[in-house]
Amino acid sequence: MYKVVISPSANADLFNALRYIAYELENQQAATSLANGVEKCYADLEEFPAAHELCRDPVLARIGYRRYAIGNYLVIFRIAEDVQEVRVVHIFHSLQNYHKILKSEI
Repeated sequence: MYKVVISPSANADLFNALRYIAYELENQQAATSLANGVEKCYADLEEFPAAHELCRDPVLARIGYRRYAIGNYLVIFRIAEDVQEVRVVHIFHSLQNYHKILKSEI
C-alpha cells in the first residue's frame, strides 16, 4: 500500500476548482461529484498507482508524471517507489495547458 502525499499546489488547485464550480457556476452537484471523484482517486492511488497512464508528453513521461482522469479534471502525480509514496502534484482542468505548467516547475 502506498502513502498518498498531496502537495500544497494540488490542494489549492482542488479548492479553487470546487469554489469555482460551486459558487461561480452555482453547481453544487458537480462540485460534490468532483470532490467524491478526487476522494476515490486518492483511495485508488493507495492501491494501484502504476495502473494509471503516464502523461502523453514525452518529457513529463520520462520523469514519471502520471495522470488520473476525473471527468474534465486530471490529477497529476508521480510514484516514489523507494518510499512507497504517491506524490500528487497538481489537479488541472483538461483544457488547461498542464504540460507547459509542469515543465515550468521542473
